[in-house]
Amino acid sequence: MSRWRTALALVVPAALLLSACTSEQGTSSSTTPAAAPTTAAATVAPDVEIPAAVAEPLDVALVTRITTGSWYETYARGVESQVEALGGTLQVYDSGNDLAKMASNVDTAVNAGVDVLLVNNGTAEALDGPVQKALDAGITVVTYDSDLTLDGITAINQDDDALAGNGLEAIKADHPDGAKIVVLSVAGYPPLDRRLAVVDEFLAANPSFTKVTTAGVVSGNAALDTQAQVDALLKQYPDEGQIDVIWSHWNEFTRGAFEALKAAGRTDVQVYSVDLTDQELPYFWDAGTDFVAASATNPATVGQWQTRLAYQKVAGEDPGASVEVTPALVRSSDLPDAAIEFSALADAVPAWSQAEHEWPQWIAALEAQH
Repeated sequence: MSRWRTALALVVPAALLLSACTSEQGTSSSTTPAAAPTTAAATVAPDVEIPAAVAEPLDVALVTRITTGSWYETYARGVESQVEALGGTLQVYDSGNDLAKMASNVDTAVNAGVDVLLVNNGTAEALDGPVQKALDAGITVVTYDSDLTLDGITAINQDDDALAGNGLEAIKADHPDGAKIVVLSVAGYPPLDRRLAVVDEFLAANPSFTKVTTAGVVSGNAALDTQAQVDALLKQYPDEGQIDVIWSHWNEFTRGAFEALKAAGRTDVQVYSVDLTDQELPYFWDAGTDFVAASATNPATVGQWQTRLAYQKVAGEDPGASVEVTPALVRSSDLPDAAIEFSALADAVPAWSQAEHEWPQWIAALEAQH
């Protein structure tokens, strides 16, 4: 298999990315980020044969549109820990939210001769050409939250219809007479576009629910920039009942909303969100906010699954063109009175760790070797 021989100027080592969180606004917390679950080696049958194609270490490249935010960091830990568990090496290419740079990063990874290309939040318009070059070069490609549909690609996605639908149904159940909703989302990102489409369908089918406005900023300081927008909205709508619910489609937006609500003393506005990480979990117990529910998947699971799907494809197996991770709905009413660590969330909400997929036994056997 190909090896990395020289340092690449465009490559950001995963360890540096995962330690860098200066660009995001957080809340102090004693929670522990959850690592990706691993397959127990004890379940491996002694006669399991590891495919020759994955027996030697693989070079894996993760080309990502963004590297900021706690969701990304937890997802990237899932990728990194799974690549390490399978004996491979990982390089992360940070595109700085620039699709042109993302296309260039794919070209760089292809020219470096990697074995596996993982793509995070790419678009077909920007990446079809470079990714086709990767496929033509025999590189295995697995995308996450992207809209590429080239033959030979396997895509893993959160079930965005369920993510948005679960949260909206929770809002409907809690507000049977309707509600005035501020939606925090930004068009132009495939997962957010899918969630916005579900919002439009929900509002059309439920006329007692109205959208006050849509806000949110995707940037290197998304939480802080969104906080400023929400702060302005709260001043524009200062009276109780003018905004009933904030429905956020990304955890960075959510944290910005929490901080704006706390600063304004607005506990009358409830928050429902897509995504949940160790950075948002403590707000369930924060007296300055009314965090009702989060519709989310475990980011570490997504990273783990994306990596495993790639190894299956390298081994010559066909995992299918698309795999979806089913979300869980985490309600404040499901949680204990005292704050818990992120790693203990599955104890309170069993569905958090119940995303299931059938993996070949050789994956556990390969992990057992490392």
